[in-house]
Amino acid sequence: GMGCGDPPNRFPVPNQRKGGVVRDEMRQTEDFLAAEMNQLTVQERSEALDDVHCVGEELKETPEMVQQSLVQFEREVQKEKTAIYEMACQQNRSYVEDPSFRLKFLRANMHNVGRSVRQMMNFLRCKAIYFGNDKLACDITLNDLNEEDMNLLLSGLLHIQGSRDRTGRVIVWIFNSVFGQCRAETFCRVSYYLFYNIICSIPEVQYKGLVTCYYDLAKPGEEFAMPGLNFMMEIVKFNTTIPMRFSAMHHCLKTVKGNLTLNNALIGIAMNIFPKDARVRARLHYGSDMELHYQLRGHGFPIDTCPVDNTGNIRSDIINKWFYKHQAMEDASTSGGLPEISDPLFLEEDFGSPMSYFSAEQEQENTSAVVPNGAGSSHLPTAVPLPIVPRRHDILLGRGRTIQNHLGNIYFREFLKQYRDDYDEAPRNKRRKISTELVHALKAKGIRFLQQTENGEWAESDFAEAEKKIGQVFRNTRRR
Repeated sequence: GMGCGDPPNRFPVPNQRKGGVVRDEMRQTEDFLAAEMNQLTVQERSEALDDVHCVGEELKETPEMVQQSLVQFEREVQKEKTAIYEMACQQNRSYVEDPSFRLKFLRANMHNVGRSVRQMMNFLRCKAIYFGNDKLACDITLNDLNEEDMNLLLSGLLHIQGSRDRTGRVIVWIFNSVFGQCRAETFCRVSYYLFYNIICSIPEVQYKGLVTCYYDLAKPGEEFAMPGLNFMMEIVKFNTTIPMRFSAMHHCLKTVKGNLTLNNALIGIAMNIFPKDARVRARLHYGSDMELHYQLRGHGFPIDTCPVDNTGNIRSDIINKWFYKHQAMEDASTSGGLPEISDPLFLEEDFGSPMSYFSAEQEQENTSAVVPNGAGSSHLPTAVPLPIVPRRHDILLGRGRTIQNHLGNIYFREFLKQYRDDYDEAPRNKRRKISTELVHALKAKGIRFLQQTENGEWAESDFAEAEKKIGQVFRNTRRR
């Protein structure tokens, strides 16, 4: 594994937090996090608190900003490139020069180019360590995971929650029950697959960041084999190389005898290694399972799809559903058909609550209003269609910067990049067929093509207009 030195000793700082509960066993970590917050500017602190309390803003981009960052990124790569990067270029230069690959690092670092390039170099170095030099410039699939990896992946150690938080952010749960039963190398390979292959491919994660919830499953009288400090250092160091921005990190801890002392050491190690903008978004919660659920609800968590119930038991009915959905997507993409759109996890409703891309409020806006037929009437209510309200992943037809910067349109352009070469190389009489298949693929996922009518209301465009839009995007990218 990666060599790990001793963590920097930043802990002996007096606690300056006002209000709240500080457990004596966790005081060292609490003091450290409070001191980190006190070093922030007023604006930085406000942004961190907004993210933690589920009212933060997502990353805003313009096409000019993206283009400028990519140009600066390439210049920085030429200054910072390593032997591992050169090896990746020799294997498949287009893989490491792909704008969508580089944008993941830029967005994870809020377009700080220097940090983005250094993270990419470390990412490639770790990929070589855990998967081998020959895998540097290609995608890692389930076929690259061995039996030990698969057992850990399906153990319930990591879980992608079936619905998002109040501002639409993806939530990943980490349970401590099998931490001490696996090797660091195995954990890192599994983390790569879940976080890079799945989480980083979701467009909204790149703009909104990721929420994590470390959940302590300890119960009185039960003991888990907890990991050593070197294990924690290796896995956290590895995870800092994956291009994802932590917009909130919640640690839910039980007040079981001796448990908090151990968590103080483990979480303290992790917090020392994570970058500062992640550390100041970390929060510690204490109590019973019911009390922890209550605290998470206050931070925007949808409790009905939490993978652990209010008695501390894992919900076996949902714990691996995210995996089987992604497995079906990967099988479809490797079978020669059109790849599924990334983020298949939130489009179906088999977790017992809405799992679409959209918030409950937006879904309600797009349903029909029920109007009674009159007092005392025995007739069924009459449904009156409400105007269509564009959702985040709808594709808007039209001109102007507002439409071009709509999240659905940004995602649409990223999605079409996969097929640009196929479209350009196809004879003219075959291009229509490609456009048709792509429209079907998008519509099958509930994504709508919308355009404004003369009175300013939104309406679904017909199929031909959707095909025309796809052809237009391909022509525009070819001109560039």
